[in-house]
Amino acid sequence: MANSTPRHPDREAVRPPAVPAANALRWRQVFPGEPRQLGVLRRSLASLLAECAARDDVISVATELASNALRHTASGRGGLFAVEVAWGESAVRVGVADGGSPTEPHVIKDPAAEHGRGLLLVDGLSVRTGVAGDHRGRLVWADIAWDGREPPACSRSQDPGEAASRYGQSADRDPPHQATPAIA
Repeated sequence: MANSTPRHPDREAVRPPAVPAANALRWRQVFPGEPRQLGVLRRSLASLLAECAARDDVISVATELASNALRHTASGRGGLFAVEVAWGESAVRVGVADGGSPTEPHVIKDPAAEHGRGLLLVDGLSVRTGVAGDHRGRLVWADIAWDGREPPACSRSQDPGEAASRYGQSADRDPPHQATPAIA
C-alpha cells in the first residue's frame, strides 16, 4: 500500500522482506468472531513476543486487522478469524484470515475521518502489506520490521496457508506488494 502518509521510521531503511520460509517459527490461533476476542489476542501476543521496539507495532497491526475482520466480514457475524505471526530474517509477518465480505478492503485516506483510519496506522507501521481472497474469505497481511531479537519459543507450522485455507483461500507464499491501497 503506497500512499503519502508518514512512514514508520524503519520503513525506508528495510528492504521488503521475503515471506518467512515454510519452516519459519510461527504462532497461529483461531478465534471466535466476537469483539471480546481482541483483548484475548492482545494478551496472547503480549505474552508471546519478546520486549523490543517492534512488539507494540506487531500487537497494534494484529489487533487492527482482526478488528476489521470482525467489523467488515462474515467473521463478525458468528464466524471465526485466524491470526498467524511468522518470523523472517528482518520482519514479522502478521496475517489475519477472515470469513470474507462482498466488497474489497480499502484504505480511507482522510486522517480526520471519524472511522476508517486504522489501515493508515497499519500502513505506517508496516514495510509491506497485502490481501488475497474474495467474498468467501480473505487473508490480509502486513510485514513489520523486526529488530533481530530472537523470536519466542513457539511451535513450527508445516503449512503456512492453513489458516487461510480454512476459509477456502489459496495461500500465496509470496504475495505481491500492493502499489495501491488494498486492505480495509
